[in-house]
Amino acid sequence: MGTDFFDDDLSRHGSNKGVALGSGVEGIPSLKSDEMPIRPISDLNLTRMARHREEVNTQMASAKLQIERLKQKQGEMEREKHMLEDLLEKQEEYERGKQEMAARLSESIVSLQKLGEHAARQVEVYSLTRDRFVADLDELQQINDAEWTDESFRDELNKAVTQINGIRNDFVKAQATVEAVGGPIRLFDESRAKTPHEEDSEFAPVKGFGYWMKVGLAVSLPLIITIIITAIVLVVKGR
Repeated sequence: MGTDFFDDDLSRHGSNKGVALGSGVEGIPSLKSDEMPIRPISDLNLTRMARHREEVNTQMASAKLQIERLKQKQGEMEREKHMLEDLLEKQEEYERGKQEMAARLSESIVSLQKLGEHAARQVEVYSLTRDRFVADLDELQQINDAEWTDESFRDELNKAVTQINGIRNDFVKAQATVEAVGGPIRLFDESRAKTPHEEDSEFAPVKGFGYWMKVGLAVSLPLIITIIITAIVLVVKGR
């Protein structure tokens, strides 16, 4: 009898093998034990890796975006740095140029003032010297040896030589004054100032005795005439 009970119990369990679980619980759908979804452990690991990969990709994208923003910010800061450096360089150039040009202009003003005063002195000396030379030239040109008589020849000659020597002395002094104020050493072309006789002196033939005799006679003629006249007067008185 006990055996039958055991068998019947096994038979009941065997017959109830396909009965849905939870069929006796209200609100829970009945599922058969052989219809339950079964997920492998590898599938669970793949899902976790995919989620982790997605998180890493999101973080990487965020990091790249921040890097781009930092690069953009760095570029802006570099441009601002160059602008500030250029501004500083311009400021230094301005201050240096201002000081340099102020010093140069101030010194040049003083130099030009001195040059102006010196130039005014030069103009004054040149003007006075010119007027003096004009007067000396007029005096020299007024000497007319064609009007000298035989009686006054010696006196006129001595007077003319004295005048010329005085004019020459004035010229030398004036030339020294012009040179002292910064003028040229010579106001004339020395080669042009020579007389034709002086220019040709190196190549001219030696003058003979007859030439110098005529010159001496011309110079002594007034004296000879005076002696002759004096002798005649004495002879007449002696009679």
